[in-house]
Amino acid sequence: MCGVILLAGPVAAERLPECLERLQHRGPDASDTWHNGDLAMGFARLAINDSTPAGGQPFIYGDFVSAVNGEIFNSVPLRSRYTLELSSDNDCHVIPALLQRQGLNAVTELDGFFAGVIYDQKNQQVYCLRDPLGKKPLFVGRSGSEVFVSSELKALDRVDEFQEVPSGVCQFNLFTGELTPVVTNTLAAQAGITMPSAEKLSHLRHLLTNAVNKRLPVVQEPFGVFLSGGLDSSIVAALVHAQRQNVVYYTLSSGDAADEYYVRLLADTLGLSALRVVPLPAADELDVLIRSLVYTTESFNPSLISNGLCTYLLAQAARKDGLKVVLSGEGADELFGGYHYFSADGPWYETRKQLLADLRNTELRRVDLTCMAHGIEVRCPFMDRDLVTWAMGLSYDDLYRRSATEKQNKLILRAAMEAYLPDEIIWRKKVSCDVGSGMRQRVVGHLRKQHDSEREALKAIWQEQFAGRYPSQCGHPYFSAYPVFDDLIDRRGAVHR
Repeated sequence: MCGVILLAGPVAAERLPECLERLQHRGPDASDTWHNGDLAMGFARLAINDSTPAGGQPFIYGDFVSAVNGEIFNSVPLRSRYTLELSSDNDCHVIPALLQRQGLNAVTELDGFFAGVIYDQKNQQVYCLRDPLGKKPLFVGRSGSEVFVSSELKALDRVDEFQEVPSGVCQFNLFTGELTPVVTNTLAAQAGITMPSAEKLSHLRHLLTNAVNKRLPVVQEPFGVFLSGGLDSSIVAALVHAQRQNVVYYTLSSGDAADEYYVRLLADTLGLSALRVVPLPAADELDVLIRSLVYTTESFNPSLISNGLCTYLLAQAARKDGLKVVLSGEGADELFGGYHYFSADGPWYETRKQLLADLRNTELRRVDLTCMAHGIEVRCPFMDRDLVTWAMGLSYDDLYRRSATEKQNKLILRAAMEAYLPDEIIWRKKVSCDVGSGMRQRVVGHLRKQHDSEREALKAIWQEQFAGRYPSQCGHPYFSAYPVFDDLIDRRGAVHR
């Protein structure tokens, strides 16, 4: 929802304005800075909670100066429980107040997504913090004479070295750029789910409903939902529709794409009145758009680009409609096993664990960067803290059914929502957004006109844009890797195999 930048070094204050300007897409509503000698901090704000100047950042509370990008869903109960006196309703202001009052370990009490930096003026220490799933990006590194902390690497005109901030709290050395973990904040699977089947389904519906409800903006604020006609986004839409009517539903279609049929089926079933069908780009628009996506995502991975184009265009439409918040179904396939049809003795648990760990650099990265390019905050109910810890404890039989005559996945999720959605959607096979919308076919055709593969074509664009900016970092896996699927991605065609 915002952009964070911190520089430390002899020309930090001089460099800060240009770096902050490069993050303005993340926070188009306001920007502010704070300086102390060789230390300079900046914040680009997307104002959602408390849009008054009192809600701005960098924010000073006691000895702490903070700049945090995120959304804290339990900020109100935390303020009450610890009697935190704050002069604004900005949910992120609770973070420095809580940590100063209770210590850095209190970061584990935050329910939401966040990434940011806190400077302890008394002890002259800088701390970086990030949520357990890494939904919001944050990097540290060195750029010339300065070390930096930034929401996006492209805020810097040159990056000599960098690393991602891990989940939890790390101390950041302002001289060496070294990160030292101080507090671990990860989500562990809930052990011993021994509920009867009917109780499991009921509890899953309860968790899903709570996950959606806590992500709804204040009642008077209009917002959106991204739809593909698949199971996951349809679940989010159904649960949102049960609570709110001031919602716009967005889908992408070429006019005869498979996704549009299922989206219209869902809209008719639920009675969704505000449905926006965003057209696919024309052939002569693709080159500029693909170049924009490479810059936006800093990636030359074909999947991030073709699927990223989908979310980029949907977010663009939402922004034109004046929205700031959108809900989506990201994370459900990773959590409930939607990509594979494993047998019981297959590596289903290990694969799911890796997919969840990689999310911060794959689908959550795609969603954050493509949507924040238009100042749109995307909230993902399937990435809810309580839902993730519970669902990670599910067994193989909760997720898969595989025999000589049948293969199925996401069983418990489909069963839990049968009463809410049409059977055609409940049992629809996984189709990625770029395929279902028709986007991948256009992108593949365009990129292979002059290159043997999508990756080669995209890498050439990436090198034009970034090779000079990251001269010693071009081989870093951050720019190209999708670990579980890279082999398939490099062999993919215009449709699913």
